Order: sequence, then structure tokens, then C-alpha cells
Amino acid sequence: MPNIVVAYIKEDKVAPYLEALAAVGVPETDLFRATPMRTAELDLRPWMARADGLLLTGGADLQPALYGEARLLEAKLDPPVADRDQMEWDLLSLARDHRVPVFGICRGHQTLNVFLGGALHQDIELATGIPGHDCFADEGWALDHLAHEIVPARTQHPLAAWLARFLRPLVNSRHHQAVKRLGAGLELVASAPGGIVEATASRVGADWWLRSVQWHPENLMDHEVHRGLFEQFVAESRRTAERRASVARGAELVMR
Repeated sequence: MPNIVVAYIKEDKVAPYLEALAAVGVPETDLFRATPMRTAELDLRPWMARADGLLLTGGADLQPALYGEARLLEAKLDPPVADRDQMEWDLLSLARDHRVPVFGICRGHQTLNVFLGGALHQDIELATGIPGHDCFADEGWALDHLAHEIVPARTQHPLAAWLARFLRPLVNSRHHQAVKRLGAGLELVASAPGGIVEATASRVGADWWLRSVQWHPENLMDHEVHRGLFEQFVAESRRTAERRASVARGAELVMR
């Protein structure tokens, strides 16, 4: 099984992600649960050198300073979580060094984008006039409530093709920030009908596998389209593990 790093901050929020990974064949024994508290005194380099995948989970807003903007007074932003921001930045830097596949969900989708030089709408409604999609959560909908459809981009990217198999898939929605400018190397693969970026991925042929979605597929594992996102991430993580093992075997033969 692949070794997957799961980045999060609240123990009471991580269970759906762990359950989703278990549902596609990755038991918790094959996971490294990375939180700011667990990693504060830990050297992450050896962990990421042997990691086969990195999952960035949902959570609090990213602060505008991370993408070079001043905080808008009218924007409804969560309090800063600087220790998590730094941990995930470090994890992404090491993942890039070792070409570890990354799957970002909600905040993770935004974090990956900002890490690659992109920017966010600090507050969707303030920036675009489109009501914030977290209103669905505010109104008491269940975590698996299908709030709106997404529109796959007209591209040959495998992720867009996967989403297009389901015509216009329905997703849940719990966010009030969104991608404003794509990070370097990312491609738009799906958007909401109003234009909000809902899914991105590294370009075809890139040597670093990246995928991210704005919604929460971990709450929608009964739906093939959402379960498939985890299956594809785990499949790529397994390929990474196999490549690493093959390189190690080759080096061992050379040394004999």
C-alpha cells in the first residue's frame, strides 16, 4: 500500500478523509497524520522523501498576505492559522522536490493554488456578487447535500474527461473563498455555472501530479464520480511507490 501524508489541524474533522481513504484501500496504518502539533518538532524531510501521496484537507481561510494582498475589511475571513499554513507550505515544498502526488480538497485546493503563485477571491460575494457557497452549510444542510452542479472544462485533461462522463455532476458546497488566479502549471478542469473555479489539475505531461477540488468528495463516497477522485489519487500514489521501489532495486543491483 502507498504511504500517504494527510495534512489537517482538527482531530474532530479528519475522520471523513480517513474513512474515504480506507474505502479505496488505504488503511490508517499506511497514513502519516500531519498536524502542526505533531510536526512542530519533527523533521518532515525524511517523511516526505518516502511519501507516495499528500492529501490536503479542508479548513480555515488562507490569509491574503500569502498571495500578496491586503485583507479587505469587508471580507468575512476566519482567524489566521499560521502554524498550519507553514506546515502545509513545507509539505508542498518537499512534495515538489520528490514529485509526490498531491490531492487538495476545499482549503487544500486553495492552498495548492496559492503555493503555486495563484490568488483567491477573499470573499466570493464581495468580489463577484455571487452569494457565498457556504450559505448551504449556514442553512443547516447535511454534509452530503448536493448544492449545485459543476461544468467540466472543454479540455483533453483526464480529470475533465472523467467529470464529463457524468454530464454535469452535482457537488456539495462549503466555502466562501475561491480561486481567482490560477497558480503556475495548473489547468482549469471544472467550474460552477457562475464561473467559480471548482477543480484544477497539473497540465497533461507535467512531471508533478496535482489535482484539487473545491467541494468535499469525502462526504460523497456513495457517488461514483466523487469516489473516483480518491481512487485516482491512490492509484497515482501506488505508481509512485512502485517507481521508487524500482529505482531502489536498480541501485541495489548496481552496488552488488
